[in-house]
Amino acid sequence: PEQPHVRQYASLDSLLADAEVELISLCSPRRDTQAADALRCLAAGKHVYAEKPCALNEADLDRIIEVAQRGPARFREMAGTAFEEPYLTMREIVSSGRLGAVTQVFAQKSYPLGNRPQDVGIVGGIITWVGMHALRFMEHVSGLRIKEIEARETGLGNNGTGALKTAAVFSMTLENGAVAAAVCNYFNPRGFGQHGNEHLRIFGTEGFVEAVDGGARTRLVIGNDDLGALSCQKSRPPYEDLYFQELLGLNTMPLSLEAE
Repeated sequence: PEQPHVRQYASLDSLLADAEVELISLCSPRRDTQAADALRCLAAGKHVYAEKPCALNEADLDRIIEVAQRGPARFREMAGTAFEEPYLTMREIVSSGRLGAVTQVFAQKSYPLGNRPQDVGIVGGIITWVGMHALRFMEHVSGLRIKEIEARETGLGNNGTGALKTAAVFSMTLENGAVAAAVCNYFNPRGFGQHGNEHLRIFGTEGFVEAVDGGARTRLVIGNDDLGALSCQKSRPPYEDLYFQELLGLNTMPLSLEAE
C-alpha cells in the first residue's frame, strides 16, 4: 500500500539535505564505505544508529568516536547483544560477584554460509561481521576488557572464488589476567533451527554461568549448588530503544561509546 508520509531519496546527499531528518539508521550498501557515510551524517548534524560493523579499520573507528564526542550529533552502532536475554541476566550475575573472580570465558557465534558475498567489503569478513558478536559477549557480559588477542582464520568450505573466510578462532587475555577463547564460523546447519548458534560460558572462582544453543538453554552453578536455568525478566527495552530514549533525555545508555 502507498505510504505518502514515507519519503524516498535518490542519494545520501539528498537525505542529508532534508532539514526534518534528525536521525539516520545507517546500513550502507558496502561496509567499507559505511564509516565515511557515518562521518558525513554526523557532519550534517544527524544522529546515527549504524549497522555493524560501522568501520573496517581502527583509524576509521577512532575518527567516528572523535567526531561523535564533539557533538552535537550522537553515534551508536548496533551492539545490543549483551542487553538481550539471557545475556543481560548473565551480565547482572557476573557484576553481582556471585561467580567470584572471572577466570575463563568461552564464546561461540555461528551463522549459515548461504550465498554470502565473496567481496568482504560488502558486509565485512568473518571476524568483523560474525566474530565481533563473540568478542562483545566477552567484554559486555563479563565486564572485562580484552587486553591481548590473536586470531586465526580459514577459508575451508568456501566454494567461491573470492576472499571470504569461513571460520576463525581467537585466543585472548582479559584485563584481570583471565584467559578466554572464542570461535566463529559460517557452518550453522539449517537443521539447527535458528539463524544464530551462540554459546557463552563464564567461569569464576565460585561457579559458572552459561547460555548455549542460541540462548535456548541456560545454567547457573554456584559452589555445591546447581541452580538450573536462569530466571530472565520477560521484556526489556531493545538497545536501539535505549538510544532513542537517550536522545530524548529519557534514559542513558548502559555503555560508553568507547566501551561499545
